[in-house]
Amino acid sequence: MFKELSIYGLIFGSSIFAQEINFTGSFTSQVGIGLPHTHENKGDFLLGQNIFDGTIKSYIDEATVVVNAQLVHDALGSQSANGYSALVSDDGSFALKLKEAYIDWKGEMLALRVGRQLVSWGKADDIQITDVICPKDEASFIASDYNESRLGVDAVRLSLLTEKIQADVYYIPFFTPSILPLAKGNPLKAKVFPANVDGIRIYAPEDYRDLEHPSKHVSNSEYAFRASAYTSFADVSLYYFYGWDDTPFFKYDPHTVIYNSADSKDNSSIYDDIFEIDISGKYKRMMMIGLDAAIPAGEFVIRLEEAYFPKRHFQTTAENQIQRQFSGKNVKTSLQKHQLISLAGLDWTPSGGWTLTAQYISDIVFNHEKSIDRRNFEHQATLSVEKTLLNETLTLMVSGALDLRNFSSAGEIEAAYKLTDAITLSIIGDIYYEGPDENKKGLYSDYRNLSSITFKGKMSF
Repeated sequence: MFKELSIYGLIFGSSIFAQEINFTGSFTSQVGIGLPHTHENKGDFLLGQNIFDGTIKSYIDEATVVVNAQLVHDALGSQSANGYSALVSDDGSFALKLKEAYIDWKGEMLALRVGRQLVSWGKADDIQITDVICPKDEASFIASDYNESRLGVDAVRLSLLTEKIQADVYYIPFFTPSILPLAKGNPLKAKVFPANVDGIRIYAPEDYRDLEHPSKHVSNSEYAFRASAYTSFADVSLYYFYGWDDTPFFKYDPHTVIYNSADSKDNSSIYDDIFEIDISGKYKRMMMIGLDAAIPAGEFVIRLEEAYFPKRHFQTTAENQIQRQFSGKNVKTSLQKHQLISLAGLDWTPSGGWTLTAQYISDIVFNHEKSIDRRNFEHQATLSVEKTLLNETLTLMVSGALDLRNFSSAGEIEAAYKLTDAITLSIIGDIYYEGPDENKKGLYSDYRNLSSITFKGKMSF
């Protein structure tokens, strides 16, 4: 009997030690400073972070276990939590983020992924069109990367795999919201929640628990589907999503507060009426139906993408809510309208280490009303040019976006040099302009005071 146990133990032990375990990671340190034309943020530190990112992968037969997490030290105290993706210290100086943690199994025609995972949809470059499953870290904006800002969702994905077709079905039991800039040290907070408006003091949410989240009930689950076909002519995908908008809809509640203060002369009471506004937030349902295509044509790739949102909620303005409340009318934090977002893009990769990407994006809200806190039609164009030099050790990149309605713009210039195969040093300049007419706000007008230069160092291992 002991001999049999020893044999079984040897076999079991061999199977454990036969599995392959890999660890990869990186350490990033970055500091961002406000540029001279930012006025109120001139010379201020807008970014100061040290980020340790680690990934463990374990391979056992046809299965893989992946865990990816980040430890962040933030000198500005700008880290916020959403209750699902990060543990954050009270002062916002430290954060522990779980990006991914899933089990992956792949057979001949079926694949299964269970756990926290990143889901990437669409063909757009740094623009959200159909890519609606994963929420974003909206608290990180300076020198941020679109892909790095995405947060994982807890989901079950079942895939059907053939040579030219892949179909994915997603079940997402728990809603994961985006991370909002709620920390006091976050330079973005003033853009989302100003301290006062026309001298009226505003009390905004300071923690994710101040917002009303969907209850953890099976009826609040999210569902998604993707079908992709890969042919010699084009890669085409169809999408469907039914879930929640990742950012809340805010309610502005004006009220009068009576303060009692004593008169220093005769100790009599003096009552002052002060007008204040409380802000609360609630998440609401949405649906999306989308499609995209990538068509190769020699050195070029044509990209098309479209997303239709039936009866999507749109935020109403604070002015409209306050006016309706004073008039004794029912206050609506949002109105439901149909929305259509479209993209046409072109990628060009000529010889010599050049890469060029151009995109046009239109965003239409049908049957628009004045009380909605956005215009009925927005459109913009983006352009990105990248060039590698010095045996691919130096990469220069220039990218920008132009609001074609009011001509506000955003631009980024980056120079990244590989000091070694593991260490990269970068200088990044982010610049925002509000457009020629200061009285007309464009898509990027509110970010003018966040123009900055960032120094970044990254070591991968």
